[in-house]
Amino acid sequence: MDPKFHDYVRGSLSMERYLHSVGTANTAKELAVRFGADPERAYLAGLLHDIARESSGSDLVSEAKQQGIMVSEIEDKLPVLLHGKVAAARARMLGVHDEEVLSAIASHVTGRRGWTKLEQIVYLADKIEPGRDYPGVEAIRRQASSGDLRGALKLCLENAIKYAGAGGASLVHPETVVVLDEISTGSKVSKQ
Repeated sequence: MDPKFHDYVRGSLSMERYLHSVGTANTAKELAVRFGADPERAYLAGLLHDIARESSGSDLVSEAKQQGIMVSEIEDKLPVLLHGKVAAARARMLGVHDEEVLSAIASHVTGRRGWTKLEQIVYLADKIEPGRDYPGVEAIRRQASSGDLRGALKLCLENAIKYAGAGGASLVHPETVVVLDEISTGSKVSKQ
């Protein structure tokens, strides 16, 4: 992998966010090996997934609009939901042209209906990398370690909805609800 990506991430983020990004990249690579996805692509997506996370809400909305990204009503109210999409746009400007890597970066916040295995892995890696510590994370890690990708994703999505719902039902992104339904029913879980 081109060292410019590490240099960019290190130069753009706080040390805490940089360490989270490296942890996510390493975890994504491990999960990719376990679940049959490309480890290098998973690593790259994991490394770049949060490059817009420390931007202010107004900057995220502004940059999204400049990049031609549609901003939904919920994203306008809670701009942090845009950081994956904006990160993908920035990654493209850095020279990443692999559409699945870009999609994995873009969808790591909410999930995406019909998501690919690589997208699922990056989503999961972001939630369980070693630096993460929140109620329920150990159960998700155990599920992933047991080889149950679908079960681990279901726990992650349920946790995301519970966490977002704690701030009011209007803060739950509709895409996350759709993705949880897909995971729960087994329909369109992976486009591989």
